[in-house]
Amino acid sequence: MGNYTIDDIESLSFKDGIRSRIAMYLGSADMQGVYNAIQEIISNSVDEYYMGYGDKIEIGLGPDNMVVITDRGRGIPFGIKEDGSNVLVDIFSRAHTGGKFNDKVYNSVAGLNGIGAKATCLSSLKFNVSVIRDGKHAIASWEKGDLISYKETDWLDKDQHGTSIQFAPDPEVYNVEPINIKFEELCKKCKNLSYLTKGLTFSLENSMTNEKVEYCAKDGLIDLINDNVKEPVHSTPIYFELKDGDEQVEVALQWTKGKEHGYTFTNGLYHSEGGTSQTGLKTAITNFMKKQIKNGMDGEMTRTGLIYAVACKTPNPSFANQTKTKINNTSLRGLAQKATTQALENFKNFYPNEFDKILNFLLKEKKAEEAAERARKQVLEATKDVEKNQKKKVFSSDKLKDAEFLGQDSILLIVEGNSAAASMAIARDTKYYGILAIRGKLINALSNPEDKIFENEEIKLLLSAMNIIPGKYDSKKLRYGKIAITTDSDSDGAHIGLLIMAALRFLAPKFLEEGRLCWLRSPLYIVKNKGIENYYFTDEEMNEARGKIKGEIQRNKGLGSLTAEQAKKSMFTKEYQRLDVLKPDPESIILLENLMGPNIESRRNFIFNNVDFSIIHE
Repeated sequence: MGNYTIDDIESLSFKDGIRSRIAMYLGSADMQGVYNAIQEIISNSVDEYYMGYGDKIEIGLGPDNMVVITDRGRGIPFGIKEDGSNVLVDIFSRAHTGGKFNDKVYNSVAGLNGIGAKATCLSSLKFNVSVIRDGKHAIASWEKGDLISYKETDWLDKDQHGTSIQFAPDPEVYNVEPINIKFEELCKKCKNLSYLTKGLTFSLENSMTNEKVEYCAKDGLIDLINDNVKEPVHSTPIYFELKDGDEQVEVALQWTKGKEHGYTFTNGLYHSEGGTSQTGLKTAITNFMKKQIKNGMDGEMTRTGLIYAVACKTPNPSFANQTKTKINNTSLRGLAQKATTQALENFKNFYPNEFDKILNFLLKEKKAEEAAERARKQVLEATKDVEKNQKKKVFSSDKLKDAEFLGQDSILLIVEGNSAAASMAIARDTKYYGILAIRGKLINALSNPEDKIFENEEIKLLLSAMNIIPGKYDSKKLRYGKIAITTDSDSDGAHIGLLIMAALRFLAPKFLEEGRLCWLRSPLYIVKNKGIENYYFTDEEMNEARGKIKGEIQRNKGLGSLTAEQAKKSMFTKEYQRLDVLKPDPESIILLENLMGPNIESRRNFIFNNVDFSIIHE
């Protein structure tokens, strides 16, 4: 039993319980708890509006985290009851005291137990409440949860009514982090609330910066949707409102080309974790869209890019916790599901062309997702192939002839066809040069879908030859330190070079950035004179040399025109070798993507702006 005795049993007062265990009442002892406290006071003013009183709520932020919230509602009842209890004081400091325990005074409001306002009061460094109603004015003040003063006076304007609450959260209670109430966060909360309260104005002021902001949503949830939609699939938002007895629901939807995002509210409160009403909305969308698109579309796919909002009112809300982040009422699920189904049905009937846009968009997204899934499988297969080949050490492919010594000092020559591969096999230094023969055109990796790219045998062989694992490039694990494009000096050779650049840009962009891609030039001209050969690699070099040299000029059509001896001397000796590093700058990358990417217009413009058609003959 140890030292555990009856003397260890304590009973905390309501005030001390709140101040020592604020997380039980407002969720946490950090800034989220502070914002929850502010939300509780604002929600009480919103509740007044829901009951038909007050069309404006004023929120002010002052020095030392002082918050002032003023409404034009009926005003909280105050006075001394027959049993001697002080109503206004009890409302903010005595457990189980309030006007929301029955539906005679409040109906379909956020708070039922009144705990939130009490927790805010008793956890504040200073808390003042000022009420005007029935020609009377009452003020009550607390410090650190202790009542300091209470005063009632007459008020001249008997038509005036409302409540103003001023408070600053106590750092001793909210002690997880320094208290720093941000005006932008208050604006964000009030903006969300305005969407649920058509005609209610939220007026905010930061007295330290003189910044003033007002929110008033004339069209409610439709305004919320419009404010959050950037790339709409259809122009008209989907909206429907449904009432069943004392419960009511509004839904608003719009598909976009962005990400799915939803807003769930009950009696003016935002639920970050959703709840039953959100489930009802999602179920309705899934069921409805599956009937329209009968090809195995799942629920998540039907909500691709969807921005939605569901707002319910109910006289008896059931929340998952005191911070009300999730609504639990089972009846709201069916109500939201019914409203959403009707909203979609109406939209389909009244806006058939726009509804077709939604269906076409979802079908395209489905195909894109299926292609992405195929690509993921192909990437996985390609990765397995690379890893399997690395374990084998020696490749069985007839397209690859490895160098004797692999590593950073070795170079992989990429050649076109068998004849070029045979020529290079004889001419190269076998110790440090490997050969990969491309037979046929390499797939364009900048204009084809991923699944097609990773299905390509040449791509898979290139990955294996270099030991490049898709998405996990590591220069230290490369089998060859460099790649050298070794093609004919003509348009076909240049195109193959572009395809290789495009492949590496897609597969391993860092490989290009590290300057590991080269072009091993072959001589375009050979001048023979008395058994001596000189090599010229471009037309410009040859033209400059004309008149200065003597001998027979041989123009080479391609690598196949070179003897093994000529290839070896011109391409693999220090005297003549032209191994140009192709390290791209940002402009070059843009040009490569314009030329090789899917945008035909960019390619067309480049050709018309850079090609002299007068020199092209039939």
